[in-house]
Amino acid sequence: MSDYRLLLAAGEDTPGCPPLFYTRFSGEYVLRKLLPNLTFNKMGNGQISWKWIDFKKKQVKDFTENIAGVVLFPAILPEIIDNPACYLPEKLPEHNILIAAGIHPDIFPQLLKMAAEVGCKVLIAPKEDPKWIDKYLEKTLKDICKKYGIDYVFPKPFCSLKKTDSDFINNFLKEFKLGRPEYKVYVDDEGYITKVDVIRSAPCGATYYVAHGLIGKKIGEEAVDEANKLWHAYACLASHDIDEDFGDSIMHFAARINLEVAKNTLKRGGQKCLLKKT
Repeated sequence: MSDYRLLLAAGEDTPGCPPLFYTRFSGEYVLRKLLPNLTFNKMGNGQISWKWIDFKKKQVKDFTENIAGVVLFPAILPEIIDNPACYLPEKLPEHNILIAAGIHPDIFPQLLKMAAEVGCKVLIAPKEDPKWIDKYLEKTLKDICKKYGIDYVFPKPFCSLKKTDSDFINNFLKEFKLGRPEYKVYVDDEGYITKVDVIRSAPCGATYYVAHGLIGKKIGEEAVDEANKLWHAYACLASHDIDEDFGDSIMHFAARINLEVAKNTLKRGGQKCLLKKT
């Protein structure tokens, strides 16, 4: 087991519409995608198909032992919370990386301060929904991180994350193979894909699903189209709502990332070298 200890925090993955003066912050992304991806379905509510999980086992380690804990909050909460301590545990488990997504803005700052008290060194706060973190909350969280010496990143979406200014974050992403997708394909003499090596996967695990499905496809447009279909079949959980920075939904932005990676990797003359399997 590596030295990374992850604490995941999110809203509960429960259905329901908030009544008047209440709001919803739910944990579908963490519980259905991120946590199952990190733990090979041992934790979370995901249903990763065992048909391709054997393929995934050859690509990346099982990080179940690196999960220090999971903190869940009610999915439906008052719009304004005067006493966030009512929703927080007395103490958090020791960890050095906090991945928090879908946290009520009145709870998040106190959660981060508590994380700092038990040794947190990194905050990763994915923005899969434009409602999760506005500019005011982001500034508040950054100020707390600076006060306690915590490195931070707010990727929008998580699968857009590349190299950061933090060596700690970069080394974590490299070991866990998380961030903007990247993979290498091997072809036979007729141009059919015989092997795919995932260098880095979208944190939801979609890249492993895409890579597994590409084997046997012909390099070029056929493979690009298949990669695009596979990504959509994996069901991105990013928001469909329009994000003011993008002028489009975060889900559509994530789709464009996957398509760009597929084109650069799978088209002849793309940015990636196509190597024959030895």
